[in-house]
Amino acid sequence: MIEPKIERVLPVYPEYMHVQWSIRDPNGAAGEIEVSRSGSPEGPFQVVAANLRADTFFYQDFEVAKGGLSQNHWYRIRVSSRINPDEKVFSDPGTVELRAQPHRFRLARKARRDLYVTLSRLNGSIFVLLKKKRFGKRCSTCFNEFTQDVVLSSCGECYGTSFEGGYHDPVSIWGKIDPTVIQQQFGMQGVSEMAMLGFVTLDYPLIDLEDILVEMQTNRRFIVKQKMQTQASGIPVHQDLQLSELARTAIEYSIPVSLSNDSV
Repeated sequence: MIEPKIERVLPVYPEYMHVQWSIRDPNGAAGEIEVSRSGSPEGPFQVVAANLRADTFFYQDFEVAKGGLSQNHWYRIRVSSRINPDEKVFSDPGTVELRAQPHRFRLARKARRDLYVTLSRLNGSIFVLLKKKRFGKRCSTCFNEFTQDVVLSSCGECYGTSFEGGYHDPVSIWGKIDPTVIQQQFGMQGVSEMAMLGFVTLDYPLIDLEDILVEMQTNRRFIVKQKMQTQASGIPVHQDLQLSELARTAIEYSIPVSLSNDSV
């Protein structure tokens, strides 16, 4: 069963509204995606983007900036099923967090802007986010539909994700790597140590565990192992991640990285 969910609606001043979603799709049935916008959660909703690819996970709504990003907008997505074309599933409407709390909303806006300036002008670097696919068409090379298992972890088509293509289109983001932290792990073989790197970035697009981050200048690749969202006075201002650097022999180094027009 397809279950779409709006994960984030965020005004990126002064340009656009960032709308991000996820889809629970255990059978790989998700097809085309449609994005709609309304001035209230009850509607009516107007289609602002149609026939988006099944593996799209966010949309940038530049149209609302013309009327001001401080206005209330609700978004929902509709997902069509590839298996049953008559099946179309809507998400619940989603809107900007903290909209009902103007003071905290303005604080979050300023904190986000300050962090962007710090990362882009002072101590940050360009990274590429390779977001792991979790919905859409399954990989025809390594995914067994009967057992629902991946039979080839080093698959060159999906890179072990079980979904066709493996990762969404690359998206560029600003971020900063912190010094290495050694973490102890307890397992059947006793205590082992793992080198983890801290990583700070803006709170959009949302990054999840097992997503891949690529340092553009060096092509070093990291996998997200832990995720903490730091807040100031209860206001989310950035994403605080723990990364593990991948070995050069890892299958993730085979993922091509060429930026599209969807860079953030």
